[in-house]
Amino acid sequence: MDQSVLKLMDWLTAQAGGTIVIKKQEMNDLDTVHFNLETVDYRNTDDVIDEYLDSALILRGTGNTLNRDGELVPLPQQNYEIAVSGLQLDNADDGQVELRTERAKYSISKA
Repeated sequence: MDQSVLKLMDWLTAQAGGTIVIKKQEMNDLDTVHFNLETVDYRNTDDVIDEYLDSALILRGTGNTLNRDGELVPLPQQNYEIAVSGLQLDNADDGQVELRTERAKYSISKA
């Protein structure tokens, strides 16, 4: 496992049992998710049958996202995936991490 992925996984694991705020910027779209994090798992592309699934960190728990009206709406599943292909950690401290992947830019902080 890549060192950046391992460092991110360690940071997220330390937040288990609490709430984190995930801001994901993908093209011109910004999503904000409030997530009650229970556990963090790693999915390796070698372990999946479907070729379209990338390596990812799987955050397990429950969460809500802000819709266009500014209302919190429950996530459809009890997990949140961060694809880690090309992961670069830009900043990591006790309260927040900032990272980029091939798909998006993230800012994850303690709530």
